[in-house]
Amino acid sequence: MLELALSHRFPSRASAFRLDIALASRGPALGIFGASGSGKTTLLHAIAGLFRPEEGRIAVGDRVVFARPGGVFVPPERRRLALVTQDALLFPHRSVRGNLAFAPGADARLDSPAGRRILEVLRIEPLLERRIEHLSGGERQRVAIGRALLADPSLLLLDEPTSALDAELSRDVLGLLMQVKQTLGVPMVFVTHRAAELLALADDCVVLEAGRVVAQGLPVEVLQRPRALGLASLVGVDNLLRVPVVAHDETGGVSLLDLGAGITLAAPLCDVPIGRAIEIGFYADEVLICLEKPAGISARNALACVVDSIDRLGHEVLVGLRVGATAIRARITPAAARELELATGRPVVALVKTSAIHRLDGEPT
Repeated sequence: MLELALSHRFPSRASAFRLDIALASRGPALGIFGASGSGKTTLLHAIAGLFRPEEGRIAVGDRVVFARPGGVFVPPERRRLALVTQDALLFPHRSVRGNLAFAPGADARLDSPAGRRILEVLRIEPLLERRIEHLSGGERQRVAIGRALLADPSLLLLDEPTSALDAELSRDVLGLLMQVKQTLGVPMVFVTHRAAELLALADDCVVLEAGRVVAQGLPVEVLQRPRALGLASLVGVDNLLRVPVVAHDETGGVSLLDLGAGITLAAPLCDVPIGRAIEIGFYADEVLICLEKPAGISARNALACVVDSIDRLGHEVLVGLRVGATAIRARITPAAARELELATGRPVVALVKTSAIHRLDGEPT
């Protein structure tokens, strides 16, 4: 899908930032992950043709769109790439239909079977005659994505498409992008700083740090090693697990997931067949540590575990816990660690609310 090698130096008075990236990915959805200032958006702009590196090569599919030295530079409008930025950048004086039709060739595609399919997947058809000021943030982003898709791109580029949205709208747009990937089959490269988006959408992910690739691979494998990458604070110290479903309790509204050694985790009810593994995530600060199992609590998960590691991260303590055959993390204060007298090898109980657990590989649980 994409192959590139780029090098560019950005001099400044205080310091010099150098972009030095080489990667190849078959996608079909490549996630670009990294802290602010790591070079994510610059990389996306280079692919789109909005930025010319000092040297390098970019190939999309079997087509070289940039090479220096070599003298190849395909202008942005001829690359058949569509870029969706954080700001939807819609024309306020046009209706939704007018904004959609502004994409090259989109006027004719709107009434084609392919165009109608895009409108259906993105749920845009009821909005066609509305003015932009009457749209919500999520609706604007859907229109921006629809305009990009109606340009019939060979590759869709997305620069943090949910960053300007609240949590509920972010989940809505993420679900729509998953449908775009699964139903329309459009390859995409997307920039994000959210681990959950990578796990839900990306087939391959690249982690950037200070303009360089520090990791590449399957998201669930790369993001299980945040401390090794120096990214613990960036990913929110997520607990990212791939675990099989062992039972469903429809009356109780939970599905039970196997953590090994006979220990199960109660997660929100899902429709995944028993025996199939799913990817879930929950934040480390959603995990409470007790010295013994408390009585009379609403949390469905009181998990017997053993302290594996204790790491001080600034004004927080990251505690590694072994639950059955599964490793999870809890984030607590130094005061709490002292009061609990935590030490490696000590048995404790981890409390996790069912509602804190989110499914990341499909429809939300």
